[in-house]
Amino acid sequence: MALRAALVAMLPAVVAAEKYAVIAAGSAGFMNYRHQADACHAYQIMLQSGVPADNIILMMQDDVANSSENPFPGQLFNKPGENPPDVYKGCKVDYSGDIVTGQLFMDVLTGNTEGAKGKVLKSGASDTVFVNFVDHGGPGIIAFPNGPVLTVKQLSKTLKTMQSKKMFKQMVFYMEACESGSMFPDLEKDGKILAVSASNADESSWGTYCGDAAMVKGKNVGSCLGDLFSVNWMQDDDAGKFKSETFRSQISKVTKLTNKSHVCSFGDKSFEDETIGSVETASSLSASPSDTAQGAVDARDVYLTQAMWAWQHATDKESKQKAWTRVTGIMKDREADEALFAGLAAAACADVNPERLVQCQHKFLHERMEMTHMDCHHELALAVHEHCPASEYHHSAGGWNGFNMKFARVLLNICEGQEALGKSTEQLVHLVQEHCTKASRDRTAEMQILV
Repeated sequence: MALRAALVAMLPAVVAAEKYAVIAAGSAGFMNYRHQADACHAYQIMLQSGVPADNIILMMQDDVANSSENPFPGQLFNKPGENPPDVYKGCKVDYSGDIVTGQLFMDVLTGNTEGAKGKVLKSGASDTVFVNFVDHGGPGIIAFPNGPVLTVKQLSKTLKTMQSKKMFKQMVFYMEACESGSMFPDLEKDGKILAVSASNADESSWGTYCGDAAMVKGKNVGSCLGDLFSVNWMQDDDAGKFKSETFRSQISKVTKLTNKSHVCSFGDKSFEDETIGSVETASSLSASPSDTAQGAVDARDVYLTQAMWAWQHATDKESKQKAWTRVTGIMKDREADEALFAGLAAAACADVNPERLVQCQHKFLHERMEMTHMDCHHELALAVHEHCPASEYHHSAGGWNGFNMKFARVLLNICEGQEALGKSTEQLVHLVQEHCTKASRDRTAEMQILV
């Protein structure tokens, strides 16, 4: 008997393959309603399609459903209509509030229980993992509601750590963010990671069901209900085609439907012809199709267009004045951001031959260079977060916000030109710190004058 027990103990354990999901919404504030609605919709798809609740990890600020601005307290809707599903009902948020950071996202993905004090990914070599990130982004950066942005350097390192720890047999990563195509530069063709982005590396993604299209049960929600890429892949999954539809088929379909940006795929495409059910367990969900592009708005302009919509539809003097204050505040912050990064380009070119000064500034502001200096870009991106002024009207956690993240392109270009400038990364970081600190002082002085 003892011998049999010993032999059994020596046999390799047969572990059934499991499915896991990590979902993150990286924004805060009612004007970012769509991100948390997207995230809860993704949670519902994972849960109702059979992924165990214990294997789903959801992180988001969770400040929208019960916002005073929400006309449906305690509810979130990801599509318009007379009776759309409340995606917040049963949406179990594992991490919320000020602990939702880029560092938490990395800790959860890599199973780091020292960093994340709650649920972490516990997948193994035989398991499949689905990751969904929804929020603002820019060239080489994505945002979180608290703390600094997550850079492409950090995300690349995180994915490599997951690979080295053998945390999956296959992983699919859907990313909804502006310039999200810039976040997967070094995925290998045989690395078992398939990444799909809402846009390429040089363009915005789009919000949808905005303005007049945000009608639910006869009321206008007052914010965009979803993001175009996310709504397209989720409404396709809602149709319950897990058993038969392949990733290749879904990506092709979603690419056509997401007609405001260019959906891209990266990495290992060897399992594109496998059914979606291989990652998301088969289900019999049903959904009625809708025109997902109605009320679509460039994600960079959602704050401004929604503020304008609120002003145009305000029914009393107080509401109209409040909305107009928001409109003018957003416009002022956008102008300040444009001036800040134009000034940063000028400062970087300050030592260039005067005859080439304009050409240098134009190059840094407008060219679309390929990123090779990832370390430099990472350091400058963190310097902007730490030292540049935060936008009062964009719910920004630091110097970056949903509008100005497109100017991460300026940092990328400056880093790629650092040899020509004759400046080290440390010198460029100092330049950004000085320029941003001055801008912050100027912004504070201006606010004091207004007060």
